[in-house]
Amino acid sequence: MAVFFTTKKQASVLVSLMLLANLAVVADANAFLRRPASQNDTASMSVESERALLVELEGALGGTHRHATEKRLKRIENMLRPMFVAMTKNENGKLDSAAAGYMLHRIFVQRHGWFIKALEPAGNSHAAWSASSPVSVLEGRVGDHVQDLFEKRLGVHGLGLHELAVLASSLEHLVHVEALDRLKVAYRGAKYSQEDVLSQEEATNVMDMYMAIYVAGSVQNNLTSMTASTAQHLHSNIDKLYPNWPDTQQFLREVYGSVAPKRDYLYFNEVENVIEEVGERFGKYQDIECRQFKDWLVAVEDLSVGGAGRVRIADFYGQALNHGRWQFSESLDYLRQLGALDESDASNPRVIIPNYLSSPSNCVASSSYYSVCCIDECESILGRLEEIISAPEASPATITSLISVIPSATVPADRTLAPWLRQRLDEIAEHHGGKVPLHGRLFAQWLHYAYPRECSFPHIPGTVDPKRPEDMRAASGAEVDLSADETEMHRVVAAAPARKSRLPGAESHASEESAMWSMHEELVVRRSQPQTPVWRNFFMSVVMVGALLALLASAATSLAPALKKVEKGSSEKYYV
Repeated sequence: MAVFFTTKKQASVLVSLMLLANLAVVADANAFLRRPASQNDTASMSVESERALLVELEGALGGTHRHATEKRLKRIENMLRPMFVAMTKNENGKLDSAAAGYMLHRIFVQRHGWFIKALEPAGNSHAAWSASSPVSVLEGRVGDHVQDLFEKRLGVHGLGLHELAVLASSLEHLVHVEALDRLKVAYRGAKYSQEDVLSQEEATNVMDMYMAIYVAGSVQNNLTSMTASTAQHLHSNIDKLYPNWPDTQQFLREVYGSVAPKRDYLYFNEVENVIEEVGERFGKYQDIECRQFKDWLVAVEDLSVGGAGRVRIADFYGQALNHGRWQFSESLDYLRQLGALDESDASNPRVIIPNYLSSPSNCVASSSYYSVCCIDECESILGRLEEIISAPEASPATITSLISVIPSATVPADRTLAPWLRQRLDEIAEHHGGKVPLHGRLFAQWLHYAYPRECSFPHIPGTVDPKRPEDMRAASGAEVDLSADETEMHRVVAAAPARKSRLPGAESHASEESAMWSMHEELVVRRSQPQTPVWRNFFMSVVMVGALLALLASAATSLAPALKKVEKGSSEKYYV
């Protein structure tokens, strides 16, 4: 747009304003000579500051907390480190709320098969991590000042590796305190005092009652209101509520044999040590049953194009009807709600194996903090990529070369990726300007097709609503039947189309092999636009001011004759 003036005075004012504006930019650019305030604040997050945090937690959680936390801290920190290095961070080099919650969720799934209720994203959505604070895991369990301390650090700086490890180990300690409360209920139910010295048989009976309360947590997990008679009732009927009870008892005996002192009597704190170890190991023990479920399903996997990691619904129900595997009896509606149903071919619905295994319907042992569910096999694959890449994103070529040598339980280490898989990876990279973000829905979707029996398919938010049976009962206020009856299962089996098999040597296309594919992206952490270095802004400002002064000098020289005419009364207008 042309700017014009009619007097020499107006021209002079305009030149002055332009110079002042550019000098203001220069003055601001001089900020590079001093350390930004946020960096000063971050630098003050010293070892002493982190120790002070532990002292605060000790005051809130009791004297045993600090010792227990420090004991766990190094182990948890080492597990978190590769993930932390690979995560997108804020300007302070720390994690914002979404990234911290995402990492906490993953570390507990990896360590124990614990799905922390306060950390689970709605509908397993990658973008949903930003909707809540990871500090909410402490809500109601510690004083407001301690929670505020974490919230302030998270809001101002973000959480560093050590702070995140402190938060994780604090939650583990709270879980242990809850387990201790459960043990006290078991002692009362068995009519013992904590001061009693128990024989091996008596201690075993108490631990059985403890475990009955634990695995029946979805029925009754309010330890504060649980009476001795309720504990006795759960213990007496646990084999009806939980068919795998005999195996669980055997697991308890094994832990007892490895932890308890080799003598004929036990004190309360020694039984407590056994129970703590049970909590550490139970997730991996429970996962043995999950692997058995997976083996049964893979044995009847759909062999047609696009059937990898999927079981036709007719074959799924056939396992229950013909092989006594009653576990595979969820109704079509519930499978759909769980996100475990592939309906890309409406005439032939299929159960998605990893989505089914990781669904809330297969969780056991519930507490007020978490449920014990099947361990996510995809975690080890993604974790290995994070460890090697050590960055939030990578090129398709890098990912392809690594995936080709990373094995899973059902995929060999020396495979050649199919052309359609490489095509899909290139599509993700193109969507993001050349690189593939590791922590987003699109890459999780690609991992599902690269490891179809280990990695779950990530649904678009709002299309599924996975809930635990007990949560659905609580929401409706009544008993909810989530299983298909035998008549319905027979009907589905009878209506199923004939089996299809992949033709030998036939070339398949991406649309056939990945029929559920969509380009809907959700990143755990939105990448900010690259920041221009301050020194470059300063340099560019100096160059711009110099160029502007030279331009103005040239303009003043060329305009001098015209300005003289204006002074003599000319009414002409001159444009710059």
